[in-house]
Amino acid sequence: MGNLYEKFLVYLPRIPIALAICAIGWFLGKIWNRFYVRVSKNSRLDPIARNYIGRFVYIAIFFLAFMVALSVLGLNISPFLASIGAGGLIIGFGVRETVSDFASGVLIFMYRPFRIGDFIKIGAVEGEVMVISPVNIELKGKDGKKILVPNRSAWGQVVYNSTRNGKNITTLQITVPPESSETERILAGAFQNMRLKYRCTMTGILAAGIVYTVYVEIPKENSCDIEDVIKNIWSLLKENNITATIAIQS
Repeated sequence: MGNLYEKFLVYLPRIPIALAICAIGWFLGKIWNRFYVRVSKNSRLDPIARNYIGRFVYIAIFFLAFMVALSVLGLNISPFLASIGAGGLIIGFGVRETVSDFASGVLIFMYRPFRIGDFIKIGAVEGEVMVISPVNIELKGKDGKKILVPNRSAWGQVVYNSTRNGKNITTLQITVPPESSETERILAGAFQNMRLKYRCTMTGILAAGIVYTVYVEIPKENSCDIEDVIKNIWSLLKENNITATIAIQS
């Protein structure tokens, strides 16, 4: 009992210092978080990325202050750090896929290959980006269903982004008979009437006819969709006695 009392007397003066160090770490973390949010507000980083970076550094500052406080109390923190390292390895091995998703999410936040609102295709999955979280991406499919894609899948393979400057880029392949010489003029008039920007190139001559590849920019706020565009083009070509086959290229 006497030994415990003596140890208590030894540690007693150190307790306020340890608490003060923890409070300083908490205060510095809060100051850093506010400063970082204010400075990074006009940066090109994604808002979600800014939030996670600020929170991560805040936790790191407080953890460092907590370790210093334990050291001031006279506790040997080496076994504690070793336990954290060993536990981290075990947990990391068990959730390595989640860790991979998180690391891929950080890279997505940094390089921003796509943003919320973009229409993308990842492998066989395509849809509008609704949410970018640290571990997965939420897409809204063409049928309105929610699709969750792990970040490691989005970063580890080819991603087709069909959106540029707030416009969805759709590729059409139009095949017309070889004798149809007015196709480009008719297409120009059709897109002018719909007030859509486009680029048309002849990409092949087949037995079925001449193949044109058309890249169409459709503003996301535009009321028309690609189905309406295809119907209008097909109707105009038919009015000019041109039988066309129109397909959307993925």
